[in-house]
Amino acid sequence: MEARETNDEVKDVEFYEFKKLKTLNLADNNFDKGILKSLVAFPTLRSLDLGFNPIKGDLDDKVLSDLSKLEVLHLTNAGLNGILPNQGLCKMKQLKELYLSFNNLRGTLDACLDNLTSFRSLDVSFNYLSGNVTPFLAQLTSIEFVCIEFNNFEDIFSFNSFAKHSNLKRLFIGNMKVETENPPWVASFQLEELRMCGCELNLQAEIPTFLSNQTSLRGLDLSRNNLVGKFPSWLLMNNPNLEQLYLFDNSFTGPFELPFDKNHRMDQMTKLSIRNNKLQGELPNNVGFFFPRLEVLDASHNKFDGPIPASIGEMSNLMQLILGNNNFSGNVPEYILNRCFSLQILMMENNQINGSLLSTIRKLKLTFLAASRNNIEGAITDEWCQHELLMLDISYNKFSGVLPSCFKMPGYLFLQGNNFTGTIPELFMSNHYGASAIDFSDNKFTGTIPDSVYKLWSLRFLLLAGNHLQGQISSQICQLKYINILDLSQNNFSGSIPACFSNISFGNVTIPFYATDREKPFSPLPLVVMQLITKNLHLSFGSDRFQLLSELDLSCNQLTGEIPHELGDLHGLHSLNLSHNHLNGLIPESFQKLQNIESLDISNNNLSGQIPLQLQDLHYLAVFNVSYNNLSGRALEKGQFCTFDGSSYKGNPYLTWDTCKSESSKPPLRPTHLPDEVEEENSEIDFNVFCWSFATCYVMVIVALVTLLWFNPYCWRMWFYFVEVCLRKCFGQFLHG
Repeated sequence: MEARETNDEVKDVEFYEFKKLKTLNLADNNFDKGILKSLVAFPTLRSLDLGFNPIKGDLDDKVLSDLSKLEVLHLTNAGLNGILPNQGLCKMKQLKELYLSFNNLRGTLDACLDNLTSFRSLDVSFNYLSGNVTPFLAQLTSIEFVCIEFNNFEDIFSFNSFAKHSNLKRLFIGNMKVETENPPWVASFQLEELRMCGCELNLQAEIPTFLSNQTSLRGLDLSRNNLVGKFPSWLLMNNPNLEQLYLFDNSFTGPFELPFDKNHRMDQMTKLSIRNNKLQGELPNNVGFFFPRLEVLDASHNKFDGPIPASIGEMSNLMQLILGNNNFSGNVPEYILNRCFSLQILMMENNQINGSLLSTIRKLKLTFLAASRNNIEGAITDEWCQHELLMLDISYNKFSGVLPSCFKMPGYLFLQGNNFTGTIPELFMSNHYGASAIDFSDNKFTGTIPDSVYKLWSLRFLLLAGNHLQGQISSQICQLKYINILDLSQNNFSGSIPACFSNISFGNVTIPFYATDREKPFSPLPLVVMQLITKNLHLSFGSDRFQLLSELDLSCNQLTGEIPHELGDLHGLHSLNLSHNHLNGLIPESFQKLQNIESLDISNNNLSGQIPLQLQDLHYLAVFNVSYNNLSGRALEKGQFCTFDGSSYKGNPYLTWDTCKSESSKPPLRPTHLPDEVEEENSEIDFNVFCWSFATCYVMVIVALVTLLWFNPYCWRMWFYFVEVCLRKCFGQFLHG
């Protein structure tokens, strides 16, 4: 009995101490909305963090009223929706910090919030708030941190509302109409961090003049504002403690000039991005001396030329060097790269760089290497095997030789457009089970697809087109269930099409939505970019768009048999190309289930029968080609099929079609094969007479053919079409090589 009383006393003491709790951090758990009501039991609570919990639903004004003594409230990325609970927030008189970013809140910032005189920090970014935010912020003169970017504020945000905010240190605005100059005002604050990106500025895309008086900046982001003029080197001179500068996605022109005074160095600068402007000329020779501690340098997508400055080798802390899509020339900068001991990401694609990467690979520990579309040569030797790359892109260069079996498979591997030979080694594929993309297109690989390829369960893209691979397409390939794009075209694969292709997703996967996906305006360019040819277009897709692609291309092979009706179950497929094979049978009616199909090419085969009427339901079809088969009957005439002309149907002697603008019905003509004096006649062939005369004897067949060709111009045209089809079937692979 005494022991029980003692335990109860201990629990009472513990609960009493718990009731005096002032700070509670429950972030990143699995609490729902019910947790808010239970917090009333802690009357002394001053700081509460429930961010990254599935709170969901709307915020109750009453619950916030019960928490009126809070000074700090974190509800970032909590799945909140509904109207911003102004009345509840206005009763929290002691509130100093409020964080509601990455939710789905609507409504406006109510005027009653102006009474929160202790307010220091406000973050309502990435919601759907509307109205005019300027009057509200003008009253919060004691505020230090404001983050209101990426909402739906309609009115123009005026910077003069901050004229009296002497305590303002950090300001984040984005995706807004901004007035920086009028009416005239003088800043009473010294910002430490300013992020103003994706805005529509009033002053014809010029840098706001108030920045000329800011000298304490540590972080400055003016990206995506369409700013013009020369590179603002005065920003560097005015802010010697600047650590991060982002000026990407603007329209700055002229050279990238830096002060040549050796006494001026940006010793604190760690990140600099001037990507995607119109800067030209050579990179300054002193760039490495001026930014000695730089960790990230992104000068890609400009018009820089000349050699890469040797002073970059002085950046011993450099981890990311991104110079792609310029006109840099000269050899691979081995001297530079050998001294950048911390380098992990090297991207110099789409330049005019020569030489070899071998010595660079030996000494660096790279995770990302992109050097595509240059003039680099050499082979992938055993030295490459020491690296565990996440991405390797050396496509469209002059690499050659055989792949070593010890090479470790990166997550993204692009070798297309080189001269690699030999077979694809088994061990080559078995070292990385997180592989996402493989592109070996347009090389000289031989043999078959290694069995170890089928074990890469996470593979999303497999492109082996334009090689000399052969053998049957194994049904094991259907183990790659998450494939978006499978391109085996322009090889020598034979046999039938596996029916189990219906087990592959081909884009039919629901991509989960995360609130942080809405932060894409701040994301850098994707490190992984795929070059694809689809619907006769050469396109580039970043890794952030991969899930939107879905294609199956088996064209230009030696495939036989019928088209499996199971292919109709590929509901997410956008492009299907089975052309230039030896497929026979009917066009599957199940194709009507390809509701997302945009390009369907089954031309140059031996298909027969009619075009299924059900295909009229394919409303997104933009490319359709059934030419050079043995199809008969009439082509479809409704919906998308009104947009297809004779090029989609030619080479089918017994197929007729109407255009949507004409009532005439005629088969495709080859005027270059006909004499000028022959007149067009729309007469029908007597197929019974033709078949009977063909069955009698060889002489009578010749006589009948000569007679028909002499007297009937239409039959003359049919004969030339027959000859053309035979030529394409027998020598098609040479005609389309």
